[in-house]
Amino acid sequence: MLNINKTYQRAHGDIDVKIKDNQISKFFQSGSAKVFYPKCHDEIKELVLVNTAGGLTSGDEFSYKIDINNESSVFVTTQTAERAYKGLEKSSNIKVELSIDRSSNLYWIPQELILFNNCNLRRDINVNVKGCSNFLLAETTIFGRTAMGEYLEEGTFIDNWRIYEDTKLLHAEALNLIGNIKEQLSKIASTNSGVAICNIFVCGKNFLNNEDELKKNIINTETVLLSHSTWNDKLLIRMVAQDAYDLKKIQKKILLCLSNNSLPKVWNN
Repeated sequence: MLNINKTYQRAHGDIDVKIKDNQISKFFQSGSAKVFYPKCHDEIKELVLVNTAGGLTSGDEFSYKIDINNESSVFVTTQTAERAYKGLEKSSNIKVELSIDRSSNLYWIPQELILFNNCNLRRDINVNVKGCSNFLLAETTIFGRTAMGEYLEEGTFIDNWRIYEDTKLLHAEALNLIGNIKEQLSKIASTNSGVAICNIFVCGKNFLNNEDELKKNIINTETVLLSHSTWNDKLLIRMVAQDAYDLKKIQKKILLCLSNNSLPKVWNN
């Protein structure tokens, strides 16, 4: 019998973009990672990230480096939801590096990440915020496409965030789902069998000017539970949902309130 060693094609992508004075001063893209800078008449410009591979699976490697400075204001989002498909023994990896100077605003609001059964994904997000800058990060994770009868039962998802202010650690997040994810998510201290989560982190006075209106949207519903903490011009909102669609509706209201601006057009889909 012949021994055949299968070699699977891997997707790789790198993006390195620098925005200065609300204009692109450095632009690099390679592989399956693409970035678009659509014409925008609003004060806040847009960068739209695209994974042309159509999703993530074993061995895929994607790197995103975004540097915002000199009084720039930019939304960074994705064209559509990212998908982490069934993986083999080797993980797929996403590395994000964001840098914002003192006079700029960065809104990191990719569309949702959908985890499929037996996925294997590691994501690392590192942010360097310089004092007096304004930074917003919103990440949504959906555990399977339950509306289509597809459930996340097993897999690996390791998600680490590190946010620094002037090189000093400001906030850290760590989520490790390994093995029987369905059982881990069923715990009351986890998501109580929720199908989606969203975390929003905000740093900077500019985002908190509309605090009264914001409080009207941080209210529990039948399908979405919310909690929030504020300290020293910082805000952290956590959401757990039994319905991913309901979660996104609330998330959009909160982001509209925090940005005081219309969201990127891809969010209207």
